[in-house]
Amino acid sequence: ANKLVVKYGIKISVESTVNAYGFLDYNTIRNALSGEQYKKIENLLNIKCDDERHYEIVCTKFRFSLGEFIPLELKAVLTRGGDEWYISDEKVDTFTLEGNYKSGSEIYECSDMLRNTVPKDFLLGGAYSVDYISELTEEQREKPVETVSTGFAEYIFYASDFFYLNDSAFSDDEESYDQTDPYSNRSTTYVIQYAKKINLLQSCRARLGAGIAVIFVFFFAIGFILCLMIWKIVKVQTIQEQKREDLTNALAHDIKTPLFVISGYAYSLKENIDDSERDTYIDKIIDQTDAINALVHKMLNLSKLNSDKAALNRTEFDVYELVKEISDNFVKLPDKKTIKLTHSGNNLVNADRELIKTAVGNLIENAVKYSLPESVIEIDAADKTLSISNQSEPLTKTELKQIWQPYVRKDKSRAKNGNGLGLSIVKSIFDLHAIECEMKMKDTVLTCCVKF
Repeated sequence: ANKLVVKYGIKISVESTVNAYGFLDYNTIRNALSGEQYKKIENLLNIKCDDERHYEIVCTKFRFSLGEFIPLELKAVLTRGGDEWYISDEKVDTFTLEGNYKSGSEIYECSDMLRNTVPKDFLLGGAYSVDYISELTEEQREKPVETVSTGFAEYIFYASDFFYLNDSAFSDDEESYDQTDPYSNRSTTYVIQYAKKINLLQSCRARLGAGIAVIFVFFFAIGFILCLMIWKIVKVQTIQEQKREDLTNALAHDIKTPLFVISGYAYSLKENIDDSERDTYIDKIIDQTDAINALVHKMLNLSKLNSDKAALNRTEFDVYELVKEISDNFVKLPDKKTIKLTHSGNNLVNADRELIKTAVGNLIENAVKYSLPESVIEIDAADKTLSISNQSEPLTKTELKQIWQPYVRKDKSRAKNGNGLGLSIVKSIFDLHAIECEMKMKDTVLTCCVKF
């Protein structure tokens, strides 16, 4: 993907009377270096310093033959680089290319004040290079840096640098020396040109692959989250649909029985029964009608509490006084059951008194209804915490979790009076107030703990 030029086009500066093009061949350098020398050069060029300095390989001695620069001595220097005409370098190592010497050849030697830098990319990858200099026009070669497009996503990055021959690169006449342009007085300065061709798509293939992978992972994550959300919505809708179906079946069951009773007594009245039984039948019809009416009211209350329109009429009241008022209505309890009421601490709360009265009344009624015969229902109001305990048949963890749902009762046969809406209304009232409510079972004691 990345190919470096092997041949470097070179021309003598304007002060010289000779124009020539030459090249710097990678193999000429590499074959004259031992494996150990080349490895050392490679390691130095790959070192990254903590400061602004870096390692460079400079050509201090060379000869020129048939248009080719033939290096005779290379030095590794630690430098800060830059465009200054004089830079002080720290010499690290010297590499003599013995195989490139030839008797009788003129040797050019660059002084310490000049730097003939051999490009890093050329030294480390020149063996696999292609000559792209020929693709550049003379006008392009005169510019220090140029980008030339050669096709779709392919570019030549062109640059140039100086190669100095000897100390005569600077004039001895100080008056004619222009310090603002240190290159103006060089009499034997060569311009070395090189280019690198890059296929951007191939060069960026790894990054493009990583980018595509990141985009894929992103959209996969979004898709997974959307699927999860849709699955949760479908699950909730399925559960709600099942609850609605159960609620409808339970409601139909609770309404069917009193309607059947009402129908039976109505047909009996139609047959002109004795006056002594007429009042009894009418009372039965009224009782069943009241039961249906109470059920409808409970359903409406539950629907209202679970809607967004539910509003609270908050006032400050004493929870113990409210509980005492409710428990006074439970004077005669069946099966020799009794209620024990205790209190302590501060029980003033700010809530909707009527709704809390309904909730606490349902809890006490539920405890009385499902407690064992001859048991004690213990009610304790202490520091804004209300607990109602009663002895009950054991409940499983699953039954405790489902106890707040509508029409869920321990008695599956519905032998006891009730419709399973009481605790559901209690939970809705407490949720509306953001009040904590938990049902616990320990041995045979069922406790409902309410924290205002």
